[in-house]
Amino acid sequence: MRTLPLREIHRDEISCVRRVPLFSGLTEDQQDLVGALVRPLVLSAGELVHGAGERSRRLSVVHTGQVKLSRTLPSGHRRLMRVAGPGQTLGEHGFLTGGPTLEEAEALTETRLCVFSHDDLAALVAEHPSIALQMLRNLGQRLAETERRLAQSTLEVDVRVADYLLDQPLLRETSDSAPATASSAVSPRLRLRLSKKDIASILGTTPESMSRALARLTASGLITVDADVITLLDATGLEALLAQD
Repeated sequence: MRTLPLREIHRDEISCVRRVPLFSGLTEDQQDLVGALVRPLVLSAGELVHGAGERSRRLSVVHTGQVKLSRTLPSGHRRLMRVAGPGQTLGEHGFLTGGPTLEEAEALTETRLCVFSHDDLAALVAEHPSIALQMLRNLGQRLAETERRLAQSTLEVDVRVADYLLDQPLLRETSDSAPATASSAVSPRLRLRLSKKDIASILGTTPESMSRALARLTASGLITVDADVITLLDATGLEALLAQD
């Protein structure tokens, strides 16, 4: 983990503070003042931001890269809860409750973070209550997503995989994806940004079960799989799977 001068964490002249929803209620001048409190950090892939149960006393914003957050279940298995990307935050729960971190946070790729100490953040919240309201919104959205995943845990793996695929952003340019085929030229495509192991963990299943589900969806003519690129041949058919359950 390396600490950087603030000027080195900017890319394309977009500041870390201005790109994050947490500070969207502030004016640009106020955002610039907030930016002066940032402590930029760079992590290599596999490096921990914090472990579960730590009292980190800081809130982090992902500037570039990805951070995965996972929990160890009573069974000893690890469950991937979410992946935080650019503009998303880590550590609101610890700041609002004063408690230890609930999850282990690990950099998936080389990642740049904008870090705020709890003391600095408390002063900001006292002056700009909109920051605390946005934190509560963030936590509420994550709770809703967790409840949705919990409700899906009793569904067939095929349904969970279909729902996950439909929820992913689509590729817009062929330069971002595998070479176009006759079917993919007219059908929407997406790239699996996570490993199948991590996706399976999010969905509460095993990599083997997920691979079998992808094979069944392929055999049914709903999708094609080319490495990490999925072509949605029949998005309506995938939606119908969800409707059945």
